[in-house]
Amino acid sequence: MVGGPLGALLGAAVGHNFDQAQWKTVASSTSETSSHDQARNVFNATAFQIMGHIAKADGRVSEREIGAARAIMDHLRLNATQRQAAMEGFTAGKQPEFSVETAIETFQRACRAYPAMLQQLLELLLNVAYADGGLHPQTHARLSAVAERLGIHRLQFETLHTLFRAQRWAHESSQSGFGGAGTGGQRERRAHGQRPTTAVNSLNHAYSLLGLKREASPEEIKLAYRRLIRQHHPDKLASSGVSPAEMARATERTREITAAYERIREARGF
Repeated sequence: MVGGPLGALLGAAVGHNFDQAQWKTVASSTSETSSHDQARNVFNATAFQIMGHIAKADGRVSEREIGAARAIMDHLRLNATQRQAAMEGFTAGKQPEFSVETAIETFQRACRAYPAMLQQLLELLLNVAYADGGLHPQTHARLSAVAERLGIHRLQFETLHTLFRAQRWAHESSQSGFGGAGTGGQRERRAHGQRPTTAVNSLNHAYSLLGLKREASPEEIKLAYRRLIRQHHPDKLASSGVSPAEMARATERTREITAAYERIREARGF
């Protein structure tokens, strides 16, 4: 479930939205292992709290959302004690008095040296948010607010969200037998849990992908990015009944555009 519909769409977008000076690992391998274990414990505690917060956004928590949380426990290979703590955290996150700001601050303090944990948290939240099949407007608003507090820019999150829906649609189509099981490379990646990457080899390549010159202003860069995202929007194809292969090409093109934009934005500092 985790990493299936979502696939590889978060890799290029997550990890540099925070102060890069804060993403340094410690020198000692022993202390690094200890720090990672502590961060993982905090991740398990806060992730399920925030999942409960997301699940409760529409006023009720469904059996499917609870089932998604339990499936995530299986995916994370939690032991009996950890599962009990996770369920208690999920329940705490559903309560009206729950402070999501505090949970996010706790997560960031403990996990800021491990950007992969931020990526994983977003994956888990998206899977819970879509557990019922669709996305309630209040769930979308709460999910977007959480992503923003985590340091993911709103435009960037909406792009990731669009890609998630597109890949989820393609995944469900392939599971139902429409379009077959995909290419051999896709089957191999799924079998080994590997995620394809989108390479933007240089700044010149990034500017070329967006159809821009290096002297383009930040406003011109943002406009070009938004225009290309709209042009290659996977949702447009999903509504027109295209094949999973065509959806995969549109998704890959959107990932490529996003990776190019992020490469430029990071280099230019906006």
